[in-house]
Amino acid sequence: MKINKTEQRRYSRIPLDLPARIIVNGIDEYDGRLLNISPGDLSVTVNAVVVKGDAAVIYISGLDVIEGRVARTFPDGFALSFLLSRRRRALLTEQLMLRANPNFAIGLSDRRSAPRHPIAEQRMVCRLPSGSSLFVRVLDQSVDGVSVESPKKPAVGTAIHVGRQRAIILRHTPRGFVAIYERTVTGKEDAAALLPKLRAV
Repeated sequence: MKINKTEQRRYSRIPLDLPARIIVNGIDEYDGRLLNISPGDLSVTVNAVVVKGDAAVIYISGLDVIEGRVARTFPDGFALSFLLSRRRRALLTEQLMLRANPNFAIGLSDRRSAPRHPIAEQRMVCRLPSGSSLFVRVLDQSVDGVSVESPKKPAVGTAIHVGRQRAIILRHTPRGFVAIYERTVTGKEDAAALLPKLRAV
């Protein structure tokens, strides 16, 4: 399923330098590098002759296999518009969000095993980066995160406060969204480096 232009503009690309193996039109194979990526498109540098509309499959080291069509070309590479199912795009969005916000990803594999508990009609206030408040209903909660029913769905990657706990929106659900709580980061990291980088535009 191709992501539409409205959805595509919800996210800015994040810079990500990774090796990429690129197959064009199922025949020609090239080695290149990923320049930047969003949940809907990416750019690569590669020494290849391609034209707009060419089909391409890109194997990105440590990330995913992306299928799509060449959206535009530039002197040393091209931009690709994805052809992904909604589920695969959601998984890619999660991967990118966690790469852009590594402090939230600390121990995430362990945290996902934490049991979630249904909550009976508990309402909570979420504070958004703009300073506005969003009233939500908690569906289930664990030590690592919370799933809520919400009238609005802030963009994946948005940093919010759920009650007094700082969290980041991990994914959307049919009824609202799931947010993971920030783990305490030790050391003297630059605070600016801890801010979410995958934002809606």
